[in-house]
This record gives sequence, structure tokens and C-alpha cells, in this order.
Amino acid sequence: MSCRRSLRTEEDYPLLGFQARFAELSPLGDSIANLVYSLALSRVLGRVVGKKVPNLILAEALVRAGLRERAGRRVSRHELGDFAESLLAHVVLQRSLSLEECVSLLEKELQAETENLEEASIRGFAALLSRAGEAAWEEG
Repeated sequence: MSCRRSLRTEEDYPLLGFQARFAELSPLGDSIANLVYSLALSRVLGRVVGKKVPNLILAEALVRAGLRERAGRRVSRHELGDFAESLLAHVVLQRSLSLEECVSLLEKELQAETENLEEASIRGFAALLSRAGEAAWEEG
């Protein structure tokens, strides 16, 4: 991740058909994060689950993924969660990661530790965000 390309500028998102700023992707990323989380949990638990991902989990996962500094200085837990959501939307829209890849990365960690769901969720999202960061900032 040595590339210094910033995702704070406007980018083309062909799947959307228009340009958008990175931060504007947060609402879509929120839906993606919740869908991925619900699918992974449903697979692990063997029943249908519809869950929202708390900002606490996304913020801590962003830190563990080594991406905290990418979110900027003096940002709240909520803003860290928004950054993580924007990153997820960005890599999905750019087709750098598929939804299935996102679910699989998260599911792997959730299966490893079903006793402590919060910790497993943080580790799972950390793995997912780490992979998303590699995809977003890889040098071309």
C-alpha cells in the first residue's frame, strides 16, 4: 500500500453511471456491510439472520486492519465507521472485490470463533477491510 492515491477526490463509478466522492459512498457501504454481515452470520449459524454492523465493530476493525491513518486525523468512531463503509462500497463498485469474496472473508473468521461474536466480527471485518485496502491502494 505504498501508493499515496487518495480516495477523497471524485471518481468515476461505472456501475453507478456517474462520479461520486468517496465519502458519498458511505450510505451504500452501510448497506453492503450489513448485507455481507447478515449473509456470513446466516451461513455460520445455519439460520436466517438480519443484523446491522455497529460502528464500534467497523471502527475497531479499521484500526486492526492498519487503515486508521487513511481515515484522517481527529475523527470520531462514527466517522471511522463511515470511512470503512465507503471503502467497502468503493471496492465493490470498482469490482475489486465481489460480494461473495466479502462474505467469505467474514464468514471464515466468524466460523473460527462462535463463542465471542463481537470479537469474531471485528477480526472478520479487519480481514475484509485489509483486503479492501490492498485493492483500493494497489499500484497500477
